[in-house]
Amino acid sequence: MAHLRGAAREAQEALATVPHMRFQDVLAGHWHVDADGAIDGRSVCWLYCWAKTGMGSLKAAAAAQQAFDLVADVDYSLFDARVDHEWARAKRYAGAPINYELEALLGG
Repeated sequence: MAHLRGAAREAQEALATVPHMRFQDVLAGHWHVDADGAIDGRSVCWLYCWAKTGMGSLKAAAAAQQAFDLVADVDYSLFDARVDHEWARAKRYAGAPINYELEALLGG
């Protein structure tokens, strides 16, 4: 499972830099962090999918990759090496938490 690298406010500021209206419109509904700074596994997958494709925007993808590295305590490159993009796509909107599955993939 991923945790915030810094404060929740800093994470929100980093995520606000992703230059895509759709990303910004749905951010509040898909970005969930608990009081201890643990990022919900579905949220990490959601951000990863944006970093991977940018919904067709190279600028959005690059900004999401940079935001991923700023907010999560697991680097984008490590996440990308261990988590299949199609798995993340399927799990980002899962009805139940995926934290244990994701932790296993990340080697935790």
